[in-house]
Amino acid sequence: MKVISISNIKGGVAKTTTAATLAAGLNKRGYKVLMIDSDPQMNLTMCFTQEPEEGTPSLYTLYDKGAKIDDIKVEIRDGLDLVLGDFELCSADMEFFKKAGSLKLLSKAIKSLGAAYDFIILDTPPNLGFLSLNAFMISDCIVTPMAADSFSLRAVRLLKRTLEEVAEEAEKDIPVAGILLTRYTDRTNVAKLLEESVESAAELLHTDIFNSRIRQATVVQESQIVKMDLFEYAPKAPVTKDYEAFIDELLERI
Repeated sequence: MKVISISNIKGGVAKTTTAATLAAGLNKRGYKVLMIDSDPQMNLTMCFTQEPEEGTPSLYTLYDKGAKIDDIKVEIRDGLDLVLGDFELCSADMEFFKKAGSLKLLSKAIKSLGAAYDFIILDTPPNLGFLSLNAFMISDCIVTPMAADSFSLRAVRLLKRTLEEVAEEAEKDIPVAGILLTRYTDRTNVAKLLEESVESAAELLHTDIFNSRIRQATVVQESQIVKMDLFEYAPKAPVTKDYEAFIDELLERI
């Protein structure tokens, strides 16, 4: 079982789209995949379901009551399950850091699954608090989406420092599998000019930029509105082919 966190502390970089499309693409290839929505904004949840009613079991239930993943997950389709996000997770830093072993709560829950899944994909929030740290502790690797028009080297430095600290606590290296350029277009010079800066970010994280580039596309938002993944909604769209290439590349790397 491989656990992959999708992380960038800058918002608006297609983090959730990458998590949802990666999970759906792996499932399309025949893998059993569990998605975990660890972002209080619940965007990953809303990609696949309507807004859950108050009190619906969620990731918050796991942290608050020690619920097992098997008791709170929902089936999206055969071989693709989801642990719902929850707006209640907004208070996670204040509420759960005081718990004994707080950084290993998610790790224990995932390890109890055994070999039930081939991949677990975690969508993390745009900060480095309790939720991201729990995700990193159990992750085998990180994928960092980075929008070509909103690059921040400072954010990368913060991520690097955090991963080093978590690696010490987890007693294992947590490598960054690669930086994925998103919202990319060949029609402007901006993306091309920024690639040099992104190369610097890759060096900081001891990784490479994925050869695949994810183009800007309105079908992404459309697919999320109708609760379908890109492979179902727009299988022939250029952005879907971009994600197909990224998934192939990621599988080679890991």
